[in-house]
Amino acid sequence: MDRYFGLSISALCVVFVGLAVACSGSVAAPVREGNAAAENGTTVILVENTSISLSIKQLKPDRVELIYFHTKNPCYCMAVVGDSIEYAVDTYFKNEVAGGQVALSMIVSDDPANAGTVKKYDAMAFSLFIREVRGDSERVYPVSEIWEMTGDANKDRLVDFIRVTLGNALDGKGQ
Repeated sequence: MDRYFGLSISALCVVFVGLAVACSGSVAAPVREGNAAAENGTTVILVENTSISLSIKQLKPDRVELIYFHTKNPCYCMAVVGDSIEYAVDTYFKNEVAGGQVALSMIVSDDPANAGTVKKYDAMAFSLFIREVRGDSERVYPVSEIWEMTGDANKDRLVDFIRVTLGNALDGKGQ
């Protein structure tokens, strides 16, 4: 009887952990010794010689906001970055913007009226963030890779990077 009770408790724990992970979004179940994770999002958990597979699906966000901080009078090189971000959103996400799934906020970081927003995001004069919204929760993360793609020579590379990065965020595959 004790063996079945222990097995039942273990099974209940696995179910509870599985439900908690499935409901929490993009958190994967930990892989410990004896457990294996497959590339397709399935985690196999071994509990007392019993194998249980859990399929963990990443939830797509309800909407994604690209938040770009810039100064009122950026130098030419930085102006190209802002223009490229706007171009990528306008060109590749026109339908998503119209449907409310994507938004672009261009915030002047050196305007005193925006000081609260700058502080909220801990933004520098020039910063880019992605804000993923799922119901009442949000996840915000910086996108610092763009600073390797400044200036005219990298404009196409930056536009493509924004297209891919924003597309991944929409698919629930953001950072």
